[in-house]
Amino acid sequence: MEDRAIYYTLQTPTGPRNLAPFVAAWVRTQGFTATEATQPHLATVSAHWIGTRGARFELDYTWASGAFPESNCRLRVRYAGQLTADVLFASQHVRRLKEVCLLLLGNLRYAGARLLASIPHPAL
Repeated sequence: MEDRAIYYTLQTPTGPRNLAPFVAAWVRTQGFTATEATQPHLATVSAHWIGTRGARFELDYTWASGAFPESNCRLRVRYAGQLTADVLFASQHVRRLKEVCLLLLGNLRYAGARLLASIPHPAL
């Protein structure tokens, strides 16, 4: 009986879950270099991948709890010799790792850079 009373007093988390460890682990499997920072109410992942032609793709994930919980990610690209980055998608609300994967892999510029990196080039 006591277990039942404890079960009913548990609160389910409201808002999006913290996906930072999962996002960081997945982007590393894609060749990104990722840095995580986790605090009790805030977590971030900053990751980057550099393509064969010097394009630097930067993925950022942020999770915050509190009165207005949020979980979002964005992707930017900075081409070689370019001072500012082009925004490929900004502040996309995500609730699952699958959504982060679809956003990244579904981006045409990133997909093109990955395709170019996978083609073997003859040695100079």
